[in-house]
Amino acid sequence: MLFVSSMSRFPEDMQTYSIDRQFLWGSSLLVTPVLDPGVDYVSGYFPKGLWYDFYTGVAVRSGGEDVKLSAPLDKINLHVREGAVVPTQTPNTTLWISTGNPLRLIVALRDDGSATGDLFWDDGESIDTYETGQYAYIAFNVSQKTFTSTVLHSHVEATYITVETVSFFGVREEPSNVTVNSKDVPFTYRTNQVLTVTDLGLNLSQGFTIRWT
Repeated sequence: MLFVSSMSRFPEDMQTYSIDRQFLWGSSLLVTPVLDPGVDYVSGYFPKGLWYDFYTGVAVRSGGEDVKLSAPLDKINLHVREGAVVPTQTPNTTLWISTGNPLRLIVALRDDGSATGDLFWDDGESIDTYETGQYAYIAFNVSQKTFTSTVLHSHVEATYITVETVSFFGVREEPSNVTVNSKDVPFTYRTNQVLTVTDLGLNLSQGFTIRWT
C-alpha cells in the first residue's frame, strides 16, 4: 500500500495541490497527523465527499473544506473514504503472529449504499507470488443492502484466515434482520449509523454473503 498525496487522487481539486500536512494511505485512508507540539486539535482538508472516522464510523460530509478535528495524545486522525472496503487486523508482537489474526472488514458506504474493495493475500515472505500464482485474491462488493465476498483466485494461504467482524459505516436505517449466508445472526446498530456483525468465523478462502433488511 502506498503513501500518496491527496492531489494524486483528487487532481481536479486545486485545494489539494499545496497540502503537505496530510496524506492518503492507499486510495481510501486519509491521515491527518499532529505536527505541532502542545496542541489538542488539528485542521485538515477533506476533499468533497463523505468520509468516516476510522475508529467510530462518525461521518464527515465535506464540500471540499477544512475541518477542525480533536487530536488527543492517544489518537491519530484517520478517515475512510466513501465507497471503500478496508480489511484490517489487530497487530501482535511480530508480523508472523499478526498475519494469523482474524480480519475485520470496514465497509464505508456511499450515499447510494454501495462500496467495493479487494484483498491480495500471500504468505508475506515469498517473492514473485503474483507471477507464480501463489496468492489469493478476494473481491468485496456492496449493493442493495447486500455484501458479497467473492474468491477470484484461490490459494491455501487464505484458508488460514477468518473474517471475524464486518462493520458497515453509513447504514441509514436500523435493520430488523441480518443474515449471513441466509442464516439469521445477531448484530448491533449504533446511533451513528454503524451496523456491526461479529463472531462470524468465516473462512477467507470461501465466498460469503451478508444481507440486512
